[in-house]
Amino acid sequence: MNKLILVTGPSGSGKTSLMRQIMKNEVVSFTTRKPRQGEIDGVDYKFISLEKFKELKEQGKLIEQVEYSGNYYGIDQEEFENKIYKSDAFVIVDYHGMQQIKKVHSNCVTLFLYTPYEQAYNQMIKRGDKLDKVEQRLKTYHKEMKNKTYYDYVIRNNHNRFRITKEMIEKIIESETGKPLN
Repeated sequence: MNKLILVTGPSGSGKTSLMRQIMKNEVVSFTTRKPRQGEIDGVDYKFISLEKFKELKEQGKLIEQVEYSGNYYGIDQEEFENKIYKSDAFVIVDYHGMQQIKKVHSNCVTLFLYTPYEQAYNQMIKRGDKLDKVEQRLKTYHKEMKNKTYYDYVIRNNHNRFRITKEMIEKIIESETGKPLN
């Protein structure tokens, strides 16, 4: 059975940037939010309407779902099965998503990635997020930090240490899967 790497952490911690350089097989979530500048449908998220999300939920097709900052996110069964059947995969979820997915797929490794609050704030501003959105998304920072004790690995992504953090995550994944990363 292929291993699923579940990655969680506060907004602006570098989860997506790091994992996309480390692994190619990403389980892509649905979201009802509008795409940010530069985001690509089907790559960053599958952008869907609230009606479509409700339909998937009612049909029991979501293995994970959450509401965050007024938008809905979820992973459908078909996407999950296609990716995990192919090879080891990763997915970026919040704490509740991690708990939901672990019930469906027990062969998981959980990583909690974080940066200091100020660094997360600056990173989100630098990537073009609007100030009100940054503040809204970072409201949960301290609450999310309390959940880090529930993860297999906790990694601090320090400013200007991207390469070191990336190598650390690669070693964890190789150790957990027993396979070298491509």
